[in-house]
Amino acid sequence: MSTEMKVRDKIIDLGDNITIVYQEPEVFSKYHVVYYGHKYSDYYFRNSPNELLKKAKYIDSGYLIYKENKIVGGVFIKPNFMTDLFVVPPYNDYEYLADKLLKYLKTISNKDEKILLQEIIEEYLPFYKSKNCEITESGFWMIRTTEEINPIIPEKYEVRDIVDEYKYEMAEVIMAAYRANPAMKSVESKKFYVEHVESAMQYIKDNSTLYNSSKVMFYKPANEIVGLCLHMEFEGLPLIMSFAVRPDHQGKGVGSYLLKNSISCSSAKYPATRLYVINGNPAIEIYEHMGFIRNKSINDMHLKSFL
Repeated sequence: MSTEMKVRDKIIDLGDNITIVYQEPEVFSKYHVVYYGHKYSDYYFRNSPNELLKKAKYIDSGYLIYKENKIVGGVFIKPNFMTDLFVVPPYNDYEYLADKLLKYLKTISNKDEKILLQEIIEEYLPFYKSKNCEITESGFWMIRTTEEINPIIPEKYEVRDIVDEYKYEMAEVIMAAYRANPAMKSVESKKFYVEHVESAMQYIKDNSTLYNSSKVMFYKPANEIVGLCLHMEFEGLPLIMSFAVRPDHQGKGVGSYLLKNSISCSSAKYPATRLYVINGNPAIEIYEHMGFIRNKSINDMHLKSFL
């Protein structure tokens, strides 16, 4: 079997009259949009189910699950990877299907690499933990309406537009904020965050609303960057892709200004704005104070062994 596992014309038998069959993205998405996208839409605060077709095309490993020739579910699955398992009523035994798929996944995966399970809904965590799966990241989406706000720049600080010459210092601010954040298990290299800032600048260069929403905050006495807020457009709404304040400047109104400016400027084009936050991040309280709401967690996991 190829590593892409696109077995288009072959029924894969999982035993006990359970089979899976590869589907072209347009066919798979018809079921995925309803039984996964709509059912769990509040977890993601998705703006349009059409975005799920893009996801199906990008992953291109959607399989419908059959029991005695009736569709009972679907999943994205390929060697060392599984996500978005769903069931189709009246069938309702999610855990039975998940157990079958995990066993099959082990047989097709490279034993030298981890088996990744992405976007596991919180209610199914006990089952996956019982199957020797471990959380690698847990977080949730947050959303709030946009509105016009008149944020006040704190004394001794100055707000500036994002330009290329700031990218290295911005990367350093992100790294400093992440190192001080107990929710962050690891911090990437400076090169990684420089590239992250560069990608943000690409997202905003032709979108005046996101450009105005994205700012850096300077501490005037030292003429240095101490905070930033970066955006992209994701699934038709703005996404705050980075929000960071240097630890020694937190609690001084820097973060409050940057968030309020983001919410206010985004209102020129968008009805709402979103962000994704890792569980345990102290900034969650700030976001909720600013009017963001959240739902239950979405979790990335991996099988700790093939045993």
